[in-house]
Amino acid sequence: MAVITYNNYLRQLLSNCECILAFDTAADFLGLTNGGNRSVAQIFVTRKQDVEGTQQITVPSFSQIECEEHRGLLCTTVNRTIVDLLEQDGDEQIITESLANYYEEHGESFEGLKIPEHLRGRFEKYSSWAKEYYEE
Repeated sequence: MAVITYNNYLRQLLSNCECILAFDTAADFLGLTNGGNRSVAQIFVTRKQDVEGTQQITVPSFSQIECEEHRGLLCTTVNRTIVDLLEQDGDEQIITESLANYYEEHGESFEGLKIPEHLRGRFEKYSSWAKEYYEE
């Protein structure tokens, strides 16, 4: 499914849902990845909602989540999305691709990212792969 089509699908799926796009879903929606076939939309919610096709991560409040409205949906910021992906240490392809696209779009630099100290080692591993991602 193309990124535009996937984003339209998310807007339709979540139109009546009080949520913030999270993790892989946020990375896809923000264009950090080159797209993929996700079985569920990952979202932060303050209370469980009846929306099929979602993985809902309950948080006490949205106030602690760095987010912004992006094309009609609330989504974690680019920095928060990357930090969350590193924290979760999930799909290596999504993490590497997200960092590679950030690196390319920011003049071969990671300078704008604020990575917490406890994630620096993981960031160094993935960022070294990301720098070479489009060279192969």
